[in-house]
Amino acid sequence: MLQSAIKSKAKGNISSVFAHLGASRPTLGPRFIDLKKSIAPKDPAVLQRAFDRLLNHLKKEAIEIRQRGSSVIPETDIKTIRANGGQLPESVAKEVKKRGAVVVRNIVDQALAVEYKDQIQKYIQRHPGIVGYPEDHPQAWEIYWATSQVAARSHPNFTATAVALNQLWHTHGNAPIDLTRNLIYCDRLRIRQPGDAKFALGGHIDGGSIERWEDPEYRQCYKKILQGQWEDYDPFDVTHRIEAEMDFYESPSGCSMFRIFQGWLALSKIEPNGGTLRVCPLIREQTAYFMMKPLLKEYLDKNDFMGAWPGRCQEITAEHHPHITDIMVSVSPVEPGDGVFWHCDLAHAVEPKNEMKSDSSVLYIPSTPICRRNSEYLRRQRDAFSLGLTPPDFPGNHCEKDFEDRAMPDHLTQAGKMGMGFAPFDEENDSLNSGQKQARRQHNQILGLTGS
Repeated sequence: MLQSAIKSKAKGNISSVFAHLGASRPTLGPRFIDLKKSIAPKDPAVLQRAFDRLLNHLKKEAIEIRQRGSSVIPETDIKTIRANGGQLPESVAKEVKKRGAVVVRNIVDQALAVEYKDQIQKYIQRHPGIVGYPEDHPQAWEIYWATSQVAARSHPNFTATAVALNQLWHTHGNAPIDLTRNLIYCDRLRIRQPGDAKFALGGHIDGGSIERWEDPEYRQCYKKILQGQWEDYDPFDVTHRIEAEMDFYESPSGCSMFRIFQGWLALSKIEPNGGTLRVCPLIREQTAYFMMKPLLKEYLDKNDFMGAWPGRCQEITAEHHPHITDIMVSVSPVEPGDGVFWHCDLAHAVEPKNEMKSDSSVLYIPSTPICRRNSEYLRRQRDAFSLGLTPPDFPGNHCEKDFEDRAMPDHLTQAGKMGMGFAPFDEENDSLNSGQKQARRQHNQILGLTGS
C-alpha cells in the first residue's frame, strides 16, 4: 500500500540535474522573454543603476575576500552554541548573515565520525553494484539508509546545530513555520578518493532554478532586488519561501523540501585543494547579481536566464557571473565530525580535484524547519524509508530495497522518530506563538500523528 503511493523519479545519479555534468539544457521558449519583460521595471535605468552600484560594492568587498581567503567564512563550535542557549553567538550570527556560510566544529566526536565512514564503506562493500557518480568509479553514492547516515541525521548535536541555524531566519507576523524544531531530510553521501577529478561540481545554486523568476510567490522573496533596491533585500526573511514553488518541472534531483541551510558533516579530514566546498561569501550581493543580470536592458530580449533552465540546477559560471566566481573561496580545513553549512541561495561548487592523499568524505545533511511543504515531503520520505526505497526527491534507483542490513524505523531514537515523522511534536506549549502552533498542528495532521 505504501509503495503504490510513492511516485518514483527516473533512475540516474547526481549528474542527472547538472548540465555541466552532461544533463541536457532545455530550450527556453518565447514565453520566457515575456516573463522577463513582465517582471523587469518599466524603466530599464532602474535596474542598470542598481547593478552598477552592486558592481562598485563587489569591487570593494572583493579586496577583503581575496586577502582573507578561507578565513572569511565564520566559525563556531557546538559547545559554544549550547552554552549560548542553543543560539549562534551574536558576532558569529552577524557574519553568517553577511557571508551566508559557517563552519561548526566538533558536532560529532571525531572517533564516531570515523566510525560512521567505516560502517558505510563496509555497507558498500557488502553490496556491489550500488549506483553512483561517476558510474565507472563512484564518488557520490546513491545511498540513503546506511545505519550511520540515519544515526548522524538525528544526532543531538546535529539537531542543536540545525535549530541554531534555523533561528537565524525570521518571518513577518506569525506565518505557519516553526524555526525552533528541525525535520530530517535524507540525502546522499560522498567518499571522494585521492586524485579524483571527475566529481567536480561547478558553481551552482540549489532550491530551484528558473522558478525563482517564474513562480510569483518565489519571486516575492526577491521583490526588493527586482525593484532595484538590492541594498534593502533580506536574505533571511522566510515569509514567502514557505509556499514558494521550487520544482515546477519535477527535476531529476529537484528538492521538494525547504532546506533553509544546506550542509554536510565531515567524515574525514578535508583541506583546501582536497576536493572541498567553495562558496561565494556575500549572500545578499551575489543573489542580487544573478537575479538582476538577466533582466538588464541588453539581455531583456533574449530567452536566456544565464544558467537557469527548467528541470536543471541553476548554474553559476564565469561566462555569466564572473563577479561571483572570481570571489569564491574554499572552506577552511575540517576534521571528522565538523560541519559546514550554507544558505539555500548561496552559490557553491566543489573543488575540481581531491589533491589530498586520503579520501574527502561527507554526509549531506541540511537544516529543514517545520512548515507545510516540509511536512508533506516528510510523509512521502517516511514511507520510502519504511520500504527501503530511494527518497522521493532523488533518482528512483531503489538500490537498498532488499538490503537486510539497512537502517529500519525501529532503529530510530526518539528524536529521530520525531524528525522522520514517526512521532508527533507538542502543539500546545505555551512558549509557542500562533504560527509555530499552526505549523506543528499541520505537521501532526499531515503525518497522521496525534499531538501530545
